[in-house]
Amino acid sequence: MTRTNSHKETWLQLHREPEYRQTLRPEIRDSWERCYDRGIDPFLRENPHICTESETALARKASHNLLEVSQSVMQDLLETVAGTGFVVALFDSNLCIIDLIGDREAMEWASQARFVVGSMWSEELIGTNGSLCAYLAKPFSVYAYEHFCLFSHVCASSGAPIFDKNKICGALCMVAPSDKVSRHTLGMVDIAAKHITSKLDMQRLNIYLKTVMESMGEGVLVLDSNGDITYMNDKCAQLLQIPPGFKLGSNISRILVNSADNNYFASKITQGRTIIDENFVLTTPDNNRLNCVVTCNPLSHPEIAPGDNVVIIRESKQVSRLVKKWVGDGAKFTFDDIIGEDPKFLHVLKSTRAASSSDSNVLLLGESGTGKDLFAQAMHNASDRRYHPYIAINCAALPRELIASELFGYEEGAFTGAKKGGNIGKFELADQGTIFLDEIGDMPLELQASLLRVLEEKKIVRIGGSKLIPVNVRIIAATNKDLENEVKRNRFRRDLYYRLGVIRITLPPLRERRNDILLLAEKFIEKHSKRLNKSPMKMTPEVTKAFLDYAWPGNIRELQNVIEGAILLGSGDLITYDLVADYLAEGDTSYQERNGRSKELIHPEMDSKKQMLMDYLLKYKYNKTKVAEALGISRRTLYKYLKDFDIS
Repeated sequence: MTRTNSHKETWLQLHREPEYRQTLRPEIRDSWERCYDRGIDPFLRENPHICTESETALARKASHNLLEVSQSVMQDLLETVAGTGFVVALFDSNLCIIDLIGDREAMEWASQARFVVGSMWSEELIGTNGSLCAYLAKPFSVYAYEHFCLFSHVCASSGAPIFDKNKICGALCMVAPSDKVSRHTLGMVDIAAKHITSKLDMQRLNIYLKTVMESMGEGVLVLDSNGDITYMNDKCAQLLQIPPGFKLGSNISRILVNSADNNYFASKITQGRTIIDENFVLTTPDNNRLNCVVTCNPLSHPEIAPGDNVVIIRESKQVSRLVKKWVGDGAKFTFDDIIGEDPKFLHVLKSTRAASSSDSNVLLLGESGTGKDLFAQAMHNASDRRYHPYIAINCAALPRELIASELFGYEEGAFTGAKKGGNIGKFELADQGTIFLDEIGDMPLELQASLLRVLEEKKIVRIGGSKLIPVNVRIIAATNKDLENEVKRNRFRRDLYYRLGVIRITLPPLRERRNDILLLAEKFIEKHSKRLNKSPMKMTPEVTKAFLDYAWPGNIRELQNVIEGAILLGSGDLITYDLVADYLAEGDTSYQERNGRSKELIHPEMDSKKQMLMDYLLKYKYNKTKVAEALGISRRTLYKYLKDFDIS
């Protein structure tokens, strides 16, 4: 009896005598039981489950990654078993053969056995076979009579699952006639399948990393120790305007336009040293200037040659958008947030709107609390620079020794306590945007010369450095001082005054905007009631009169504080005089007095003032309302004078 006949007799006995199946290996026995449960016909003489050409093409397309990485591994495996009669088959996740290779004799045998590309070999369709490795999720061999169906018991199969992202995506099998069994095939196919799994992992990682690199908004450049490019993402090629014919391995110095700036850049990034956010100006092939911020880090890994660097290149415009996040909310207010109906104020508002479209420097003048910062933000948001940073710095709030480093930045080691790597200044952060220099009248005289140089040259030099860094910044300055007087007293540079004040706008004090006092008060009531989760309150007539009579030395800021305090202290739905009296008593006396209408009370001698009050009281028979009207002051102010002069 031949071995084939012997296998067939054993196979028949296994199907006829259930108790005989106990001799099978547990994995095979369990598989046979599943096949019986599914009603699979064991006497199938050929595989009936062959896909059409179009179905096979779709299956191969769906597994193109698996096909791509498997081909070289399958070829190596076939060369190892050349001439032994084995074919090497690749199954997809549905256990359809999507690739099959072997020598001529082996491929002829496989074709006769209907073991071809497009044939389905899952247990659910044709019973126990070499694809059982996928069901078991481990390497496994199936020999001759262990196959469930008649047509396949002439085969010997060794297979191993292939994984992708920890899920089985296919299997690799070595199949031959049952008389060509080798004890080594299972080990070989297992190693090959694991190799394919590793290649899939590597391919997926490479795709992931490339996708990440290409999706980055920064240019990424990797250089070896010679300055040769080993990687460059599309953004980097776009920024540097690298021509389409560029090939990896080119030297960085050869692909850049020959210029002093570019040569300096190439030399810096090939030194193998760390660079953190350093500004460079590069020349592009079309002779444009590219302002960029560069970070360079040496790569350190046992598998990477010493001297390799990764370079991150960001456009200054892109950095500007990030700066808006670093420095806070930036410019929050627009002209829509500025309220007023007073004719004088509306004229100023119109001038400010017109100035917004210009790039000229603006000097905002006016008393404290008139809204200079609000106007500066609105001008920025109405300008072409609105998508770039708005940075405000209060020249009076910083110690004299820190203002220069805040404005211009400093290099590492510039002074004791200087941060490692140095620090970028406000002018660099504001590049392409607007810088608001509040309280400019308090800037130290020695620093005014540095600011003037920036205005003239459009470049800054960090403290402790020597490199000129270009900056494109619009300056809006503000002060409550009389700068002309400061110039006369040699406390403010005349040339800087003229440079800053290309456009000069004086904001009127609140006492000169009497039509807007109640309008603003109502707006602040609405704002703070909402913030404090209270119902909007209304002002009593006495309060509105007091507000109109008051001189508001603290201007809009003072009005807002008074309203907020009244809402906090109030318990009803009215703002009564008692809620604001203490606030107003601390300020100046009245609008009329501020504007010189009560000449009688502005007298150098206190006794004369007291006597005048007595005369008016007698004249109007102590009718305080008439006395106040005659003097042009409010009743509240009159009571204050009576108290000051101890008149009962």
